[in-house]
Order: sequence, then C-alpha cells, then structure tokens
Amino acid sequence: MPEIQFTINPSTGQLETHITGVAGPSCDDIAKLVRELLGQPARETETAEYRLQPQVRLQVHPGQPR
Repeated sequence: MPEIQFTINPSTGQLETHITGVAGPSCDDIAKLVRELLGQPARETETAEYRLQPQVRLQVHPGQPR
C-alpha cells in the first residue's frame, strides 16, 4: 500500500517527502501530485524501490476465448 511521509523543518519551512510502496516510475505520478498540492520539496532522490519494475502476471485459462 502506498504511503507518503511529510516532514517540514520548523526552522526553515523546507518540505521533505518520502513515498514508499510504489515500485517503478508510477511513483512520479504521486510525486507530481504532492508537488502540486504542497509545493516543491527541498530535495528529490530516487530510492532503490523506485528502480524496481512493477510485476505483471499474465494468466491464461485454457478453453476460454481470448
């Protein structure tokens, strides 16, 4: 399940976000929405989770039309 953590530095007011639970570039869509709602974060970095490819499983059931 996707999760977004927000941290706002009380001294500087800088926003930092951390998005987890989303593999691959679809995380960009969530990050874009966060930027639109809250503004540009102080920094953006890609995690190892970002570099994962979403897994898609094809299931074929014999005898059913395609």
